Parts: sequence; structure tokens; C-alpha cells
Amino acid sequence: MARSGAPEASGWRPESITVVGLGLLGASLAEAVRTRWPSVRITAVSSAATLEKARRAGLADVTCEYPRIDEALADADLAVLCTPIGHIKATLETWAMKPPVCKPGCIITDVGSTKAEICALGRRAFPAHPTHPAHAPYTGGAVFIGSHPMAGSEKTGLEARDPLLFQNASWVICADEGRSEAADRLEAFAQGLGARTTRMLAELHDKVAAHVSHLPQLLSTALASYIGERKTVVENCLQIAGGGFRDMTRLAASSFSVWEPILRSNLPAVREVTAGFREHLSALESGLEWDLGADFFREGNRLRSQLSTAKKGFAVPLSEILVDLEDKPGSLVKAFAPLADAGLNVLDVEILKVREGEGGVLMMGFGKSEEAARAIGCLTATGFKARLR
Repeated sequence: MARSGAPEASGWRPESITVVGLGLLGASLAEAVRTRWPSVRITAVSSAATLEKARRAGLADVTCEYPRIDEALADADLAVLCTPIGHIKATLETWAMKPPVCKPGCIITDVGSTKAEICALGRRAFPAHPTHPAHAPYTGGAVFIGSHPMAGSEKTGLEARDPLLFQNASWVICADEGRSEAADRLEAFAQGLGARTTRMLAELHDKVAAHVSHLPQLLSTALASYIGERKTVVENCLQIAGGGFRDMTRLAASSFSVWEPILRSNLPAVREVTAGFREHLSALESGLEWDLGADFFREGNRLRSQLSTAKKGFAVPLSEILVDLEDKPGSLVKAFAPLADAGLNVLDVEILKVREGEGGVLMMGFGKSEEAARAIGCLTATGFKARLR
């Protein structure tokens, strides 16, 4: 039931949203809102040059340059800070000294990749009313709730925007313990854009992110730089590197300018996880002398098999199938065509094995087991070998 003085949180959308920063995430968010809810009033805050591009693209009804950011929040039901982490922190520090005038119940959130520092600053800038019950609607001004949509691209800038960027992406809501109507509304907004939401305390988010996001980035970078320093390997043997090396080093293409503020803002957790991994790698080295690391393979197999069935955290539970593919032009198109004709939505896809000249194995993920079974039927009927994973 709706609580007194506020609309039902389920399916909630803002009547007016302010998007601060029109890079990849901010511009994608603005276009996603415009596509999903055309009547929502969008105010964009960015540099003059970027705002001119936004006006030409029809991404905003009102535009403000950064010095007028406080004005841009005056009528907002939701404001989303989509600038780099350093800029988000600086903005919240300014507001902690002099908060902007906001509508009662306005939600202010962000898309930063780390949360503890940002959420602490957000609470300083927009403190909860001391007598305000966590479950009741807050009408005393704005409330800050940190969030992190796990979406992105190797591309940057407004031109790289994608209104489908948030569909099926995990979106972490870093609300305090207990239910609050503001957090419910923010979660409903993210779900309205197609995201899969989860609640997590800011400190836990940063610890988990250090393990499953920041550590993989550092390991990929370290592997690529390690091989790159060995000229004999690069000059004579790199051409034999297969899909495993390609996949392991994909993240090494990431820009340091993007990762520098992320690592800096979560440095204690990153140091802890890299130290722990160093000990684990040392144990693996010792294990090679005993059983060639068999125990590590078993534990790795166990964790990897859980990723598609996990009910919490960043992993999305999917029903997965495997499809054998021939190495021929158009094989992928032929595999997806019958699924599109049947109205089946593929939520995840991955090429698990590639054998040059022989074909490979394609993994497809579906939201329900019934959809996976229908997909197998469609693919089998068109000559593919498909099976549950």
C-alpha cells in the first residue's frame, strides 16, 4: 500500500529528473529516461560544449552549466550525479557546507564505482532528520542514497551513449539498513529502466567490488604488462595465444585515467585484496609441487559453476544453454534468428570455445528455465545441437 503523502513506490518514476554530467553514463541515462518515459522533464548539467550536443540530440528539456547546478536541482524529484568520482565528492563537499534548496522528498544519487566515501559525504550534505522514522516518507528536503549501476563501455563521452545500457545490468542501491520509501523509489526507477537491483551497504559494496571488479582489472593489467615485457614471447610466440589469453587480457585495454580515481578512492580494500591474492598465488605455486594445483582447480570449478545460479551479489541468476556452432559466415545470425522469431529474449551470451576452422560453443542465458527449454527446441528444429548447461 502507498504510504501517506507519497505515491506507491512500485513502478515509481520521477516527474522531473536532473542529470549532472553527460558522459557515457549520464547521456545514456538521459536518453533511457526519454525513451522509457517521454513526459519526464529532464534537466541536464554539464559544460557548454556538451550541453550544445545534448540540445541537438534532444536529450534535455532544460540545460545548465556546472556553476548553476544548485538551480538545476530546485524542481527535481530525482538528481543523478554522473560525473567522475572526484567531481562527485567535490560537489557533495560543497553541498555539505551549503546544501541546495530541493523539493521535499527529492532523491539525490550517483553512479560512482566506489561508495563508502561518497555515501559518507552524501549523508553529511543531506542528513536524515533526527526524529524521522526510516520507514516513513521524508518531507524535510532532499535525501541522498548512493548507487552504482554496473554498466559501462570501453567508449566514453556523450556520443557513445546507449539507451539500452542499463537493461539487465546490475544496479546496486547503497541504502542504510532498514527499508525507506526513498530507497524503494530509487530501486523502482532503476528497475523501470530494465536494471536488476540489489541492496548493499556502502562498505560491503566497496569490499565486494575490490574482489570482483578492481582485482580482475589489476590482474588483467599485470598479465598483459608481464607478457609485454618479454620480447621473445611477443616477437615469436604471441601469435599462438588463444581465446584464454585474449579473454584474460581484455580488461588491460582500460584507461588508467578512468581507473585512477576508482583505485584511489578504494585503496585500503584494494590493498587488502591484492595482498590476499598474493598469498593465494604463493599457495598455488607450492601446490604445483604437490598435486599440480588440483585443489585450486576444484575450488575454481566450484565457484565458476555458481555464477549462473547465485541469488545474491553481482551475479545474475540465468538459465543457460550451450549451442555448437560451425565456423561459417552467418552462423551466429542463424542461431539467433529462430529465437527472435519465437520472441525469446537472450539476456547474456558468451563464446566459450573457439576452434579456428572447426567452430565453437556458444552460451546463451535466459531469465527462466521455460525460456531456455523453448530455445533448445527452436534451435534443435533448425539443425543446431543445443543443450542445457
